[in-house]
Amino acid sequence: MEFFPFFKYSYIVEDNSELTKNFFKYINYTNRYVEHVQNNSNEKNEVPLTFYPIAKNVRTPSSYMAINILNGKSSYINNMARTGEERFWRYGWFPWLWARGRVAGNYRNIDGWKYYFDSFTEKKIKLSTSDEMLEPPNHLFLFFTYLSCIKYTFELNDMYKHMMNDYKIKMNWPENSKILAIQIRRGDSAKRDGSVCNRPFFHLEKYIEKAELLIKENGYEYIYISTDSNEEIDVIKQIKPEWKLLYLPIDRSNFFRMGDEVIDLEVFCSNEPAKIPFIVDSGIADLYFISMSHGYVSTISISEFSRCGWYLQIAQQSKITPYYDIMEKDIDMSKRDVLLLL
Repeated sequence: MEFFPFFKYSYIVEDNSELTKNFFKYINYTNRYVEHVQNNSNEKNEVPLTFYPIAKNVRTPSSYMAINILNGKSSYINNMARTGEERFWRYGWFPWLWARGRVAGNYRNIDGWKYYFDSFTEKKIKLSTSDEMLEPPNHLFLFFTYLSCIKYTFELNDMYKHMMNDYKIKMNWPENSKILAIQIRRGDSAKRDGSVCNRPFFHLEKYIEKAELLIKENGYEYIYISTDSNEEIDVIKQIKPEWKLLYLPIDRSNFFRMGDEVIDLEVFCSNEPAKIPFIVDSGIADLYFISMSHGYVSTISISEFSRCGWYLQIAQQSKITPYYDIMEKDIDMSKRDVLLLL
């Protein structure tokens, strides 16, 4: 990681660079720093939610929060739309799409947010895990502050913590084993054969090939499959019967399926709000279990969901975990919307 803020598209084996050795101390420092500013500052700035899918609604407030923290201000959610998205209010976004049908009446963003999360509420979130701390160098401070902010933002409320625990029981989640997460998007970004898609399409064999590299070098015992496709899970079982697979016990036929035209997920959910509970709950669960894993194979450089899972995993594990970006594109943290989604 000596070339930060540039991440190479693959990080197969953990290195011995200064960033790697001090990562745990750096993130503990910013965890404590974020806690202090968020809980004690008298200056406050509102952070927005967005019309776009749930991963962006984790990334967006985290990004605005990071800027606030660096300016010594705490953050709160009330009813603010992301800049440029005010037009959605005129099309029935009342006001936050992902609370539609779940919160009654003329709700505010914070009312919808509380349905899922404890962050940005009256509850104080504890991020610090150790007193072993070291202030990050200036050129790394924003990166570590953001990681602490995304960890803060993704603080599930008690209802969703219970949901995650129920999934753990149903999956027989191995608490003390090394787990590699693989995120494979199908129905919401491409037809099954890849003939219609809104982003590059990669066949399953490539995911398996790159996962094998990480398994060989890091000794992963279990593979968590994050996907909207039962078919991909079935094929993995056939091709790699030796893999110990973990995946959400959900009905994947409920996912949005792309037809002959590209339709964005948020537009689909706007038109069919009855789908919102399944879409959001499964998305939150996948992000949670990706964060609980110890390595990652996905399209990190082009997918906000994939990138959100990656940042949450790094923040939760307090280190840069081995990963492979299927796009094979280096990730430049200095570019707009890569680190901070503003």
